[in-house]
Amino acid sequence: MRKAMQILTIDVGTGSVRAGLVGLDGRVRALNAVPHSTSYPRHAWAEQRPIDWWHGARKAIAATLAEAPGSEIAGVACCGQMHAPVLVDKTNALVRETVPLWNDKRAADLTRELDDRFAAGPSPRPANPATSAWPGVKLAWMARNDPGALADAHKLLMPKDWMNLRLCGEIAMDWTEAGSSFLSDPDTRTWSGGCARVLGIDPGILSPLLPCDSVLGGITAQAAEETGLPEGLPVFVGAGDYPASILGSGVTRTGQVSDITGTSFLLTSLTGAPILRPDVMNVATATPGWGAFAVVDAAGDAVRWASRALDRNMRGYEELSAEAASVRAGADGLVFLPYLTGERLGQGAGSRGAFLGLTAQHGSAHLHRAVMEGIVLAMRQAYAPIAQVAGDPSSIVSAAGGARSDLLLSIKANFFGCPIEVTEEPEAGLIGTACLAFAGLGQFASPAEAASALVRYRAPITPDLQVQEVYEGLATTFASIRGVMPDINAALGKRQ
Repeated sequence: MRKAMQILTIDVGTGSVRAGLVGLDGRVRALNAVPHSTSYPRHAWAEQRPIDWWHGARKAIAATLAEAPGSEIAGVACCGQMHAPVLVDKTNALVRETVPLWNDKRAADLTRELDDRFAAGPSPRPANPATSAWPGVKLAWMARNDPGALADAHKLLMPKDWMNLRLCGEIAMDWTEAGSSFLSDPDTRTWSGGCARVLGIDPGILSPLLPCDSVLGGITAQAAEETGLPEGLPVFVGAGDYPASILGSGVTRTGQVSDITGTSFLLTSLTGAPILRPDVMNVATATPGWGAFAVVDAAGDAVRWASRALDRNMRGYEELSAEAASVRAGADGLVFLPYLTGERLGQGAGSRGAFLGLTAQHGSAHLHRAVMEGIVLAMRQAYAPIAQVAGDPSSIVSAAGGARSDLLLSIKANFFGCPIEVTEEPEAGLIGTACLAFAGLGQFASPAEAASALVRYRAPITPDLQVQEVYEGLATTFASIRGVMPDINAALGKRQ
């Protein structure tokens, strides 16, 4: 009976909504995904329609239930892309048809001003430097440019919270989302009315905070009719997809380093408290503590872009990885800058992507390999401030979509000079989300204990000393290129 229990997990991702069943054996079965589109009204802007998430969830849930009839589903738990502020009015209707995503950088011009205001203002201060990613910064932009949306807003939700609202009719948020919202107090782990007021936001729109492993409500009659789920089935609060993925890769102890590569590349060192530096970002984890992290916004996005631009999506990821692996490390002098949607920190939203060093001898295999290497080069640069405090990683635990490519894993091992431990089940977000629900149901004493039981690893990927030497030289070249890019980016920006 214990082994048969399953959680229906839903992941509101950047590219699709996925629904899968996760059992106490840590396996994902009957997984289905329904893609949704992103609109880019201007360079560095990115928006989606929440109603598309719901339509996708309905289809994904129905398909998953059809593949596993008679499953003992004990609850529903959601994770989702973070930092996309979904505003609802007093009737729970959407205030705006679209929402700016985590990688939307329209508010980039506000960040320096906000950092200065918080540096001069009263405590508490947010756990992060101001970046255009944070919901609070996006709402500050709305306060100046779309005040009607905030005037009509009753509550602020994140994507998985809006999904929960559609499923069970209840409103809440959890600390993994609030902790990096730029609207909370990292010391008390609560909302900060002072932060909200500095940003020009009514603190009354901040949703109640609940533990991510607690029951929010039950499936409503309407949601049951639309999805096929049993009415009354418990819905758990859940977590952001990033903290859920860290948990679902078994990274729960201070000092461990997590690699979550999907649309973006996130490298995280678990810490007891946030690292308060202007060049370091922090996320609240689904277990007690924090993660200091660096991000390359366009990672899987860059790989997909290359597939679309170079191959018209005619070949799959495995075939492209195999072709890229046929080229020597360093791509014969070709360097790729992966800043297709700008940078969150570093050189900012105005950063651009580029291939440098192209010659007539380079073919598509070189370009695909250079894209993969460029993603990791950018991460090594972005992670350096964290390494100054936490030290270089002795090993890295890798999960999510990027863990499916041995070439990409090998590139990471050689750039960071340490073994890469790889989860057997790459769907770390769904595993972590299920761990929250299983803990909430009392099957385990804590989400960390659940992760210890559910997560397994395959043989690690180890570095090659000869390749490491090549990559050390390439990293030096990459840093030099970045040094001259601000003027080039500024010149290109004038032409958009």
